[in-house]
Amino acid sequence: MSKQNRPMRRSALISPWGVGAIVPFVNDESLMIAGLDMWHYHTTDPFVIKDERLQKRLGVKELRWPPDFRDYETDTENCNLKIPAVRFPRWNYCPFCGTMQRVGLFTKQPKCDAYQWPHGRKCDASKRYRRSLIPERFVVVCPEGHIDDFPIAEWIHADSGHVYNEHTCRIRRSTGGTSAALTGVRYECSCGASRSIAGALRPGALKSIGYKCKGGKPWLGVEEDLENPCKCEDASQLRVLQRGASNVWFADTRSSIYIPTEDDALTRRMVEIVNDPRNLNYVMSHRVNGELDYDIVAMIAEMEGGVSPDDLFLAFKNKINNIEGLPEVTEEMSEDEYRLAEYKMLTKSSGGDALDFHSVNYSISRYHSRIQKLFKSISLVKKLRETRAFVGFSRLQPNTSTKIEDKKAMLRLGNGSWLPAIEVYGEGIFFEFSSDELKKWAEKEEVKARLAPLDSAYQQSFFGKSNPGNLRAEYVLLHTFAHLIINQLSYECGYGSSSIKERIYCEKCSDDLEMCGVLIYTASGDSEGSLGGLVRRGEPGKLEDTIIAALENAKWCSSDPICITSLGQGPESLNRAACHNCALLPETCCECGNRLLDRGLVIGELENKNIGYFSNI
Repeated sequence: MSKQNRPMRRSALISPWGVGAIVPFVNDESLMIAGLDMWHYHTTDPFVIKDERLQKRLGVKELRWPPDFRDYETDTENCNLKIPAVRFPRWNYCPFCGTMQRVGLFTKQPKCDAYQWPHGRKCDASKRYRRSLIPERFVVVCPEGHIDDFPIAEWIHADSGHVYNEHTCRIRRSTGGTSAALTGVRYECSCGASRSIAGALRPGALKSIGYKCKGGKPWLGVEEDLENPCKCEDASQLRVLQRGASNVWFADTRSSIYIPTEDDALTRRMVEIVNDPRNLNYVMSHRVNGELDYDIVAMIAEMEGGVSPDDLFLAFKNKINNIEGLPEVTEEMSEDEYRLAEYKMLTKSSGGDALDFHSVNYSISRYHSRIQKLFKSISLVKKLRETRAFVGFSRLQPNTSTKIEDKKAMLRLGNGSWLPAIEVYGEGIFFEFSSDELKKWAEKEEVKARLAPLDSAYQQSFFGKSNPGNLRAEYVLLHTFAHLIINQLSYECGYGSSSIKERIYCEKCSDDLEMCGVLIYTASGDSEGSLGGLVRRGEPGKLEDTIIAALENAKWCSSDPICITSLGQGPESLNRAACHNCALLPETCCECGNRLLDRGLVIGELENKNIGYFSNI
């Protein structure tokens, strides 16, 4: 939206809002972000984000920044760009007289039509004093991603002995009485039917009135999809929720750390030639059967000068084919397989000041002997670029099992070759754990016993069904360690805890890829993401104190002994010893929504300290 209209940050259109999300605005206005078909760019070049790996992962040709407001003086071609939205919910009511109207998806903010009830209040009929209507609080959500208005007319006329006529019946909403419960919200029809909303939020409530999902996609302008009926045939799966509830919309984003694909021996001049979009696009567009044309590369080498055609050919080959020895990036590959390339790059010194990634790897021998046995190396990531792309959304549950192609289909009516994304810059510290020590620790019987209740809860949870297998103690350990370090770094470096993120390089249920690392990094849209504090804190002689301080603080929680002895807490009991007083973080920092955490695996139990991986520090 433009600054003069309804302003939004561009990054907010990736998360916490995006296509299909209901966004609250001032003056009691509620809008839903429209599909990508309606996102218009006059010229796309200023908005394109280059990230070849992520583009292959998502199966798109382009990633684009969301449009932003630009006046005519700064950008004559892209001035007055806006993010389109539709009006939802469609049922609105007057805050004064309670009159309800069902408005169109593309109407302006509606005004009360000054309808007068026989024995009630009325609004002033003059246009000057007509009050703006307020959107209804309740919506119907389907697990397939559909959403619709709460069926008010059907709800109040079911088993009432009255028949609803949309042309003659007028509905009024009232919130009489002093009760804050749902019984205080009541609907009355001019035909005599009336009913409170009490009971509507119970599972199966809509089934009792014969309501079925219409397959509505209001963000695409589809109120009822007759050609593609909803797969959710059982109306008991439909839920009535408040429109601002957190489970009405879950963003599904994919992120990627930029990896420099050039060979370490390449000169800066070679890097510039290979990274030039004009050269890269020209080479890729002249491939034959997927193979590079040597003559084309030789021509570029001659034009640019100062480089060998053979070296340049190899540089382009490595650039396009990514890093040798890694699986080819496809839409079907798992998230862990995709991160393997990042993991291998982080475990060594990579990149440089001329690139968007620069890491310096230190052997653990440079650090104090207290931590040498538990880690293999530490990498100081002086510069990194992260790309975050919005691929889809889900409702009721954060659905991670759906294919990316199915998620993208919910974002537009037609075919499209781009997705909205943002890129942010920052710095970080990468901890490479000792795989041998991790395996020895995970094989201990007391560790397996400690993990058993958490593994049982995981098997029964939504996350366990979407990623089946036995939960690994190594993952819980690395995840909890990341949270404890983030809390400590936030205290020592001055960063807000919400501006530091984690990236776990460890499989939850298998060890096929043999990754065991954690990247703690800042990636913010402003200067806070690159102040240099994390890298300085990761240097030998300083990082040891940070780790020890984090472990000391984790030994005792203000909720202990209840916290440390808990068999399950948090959503779906997917945490053991982890609460807001010790290990939980703002959810923007955590990849798992503050789940799968246990301090006991890090520092041990009250009665048995040896369970903790760091118990000897």
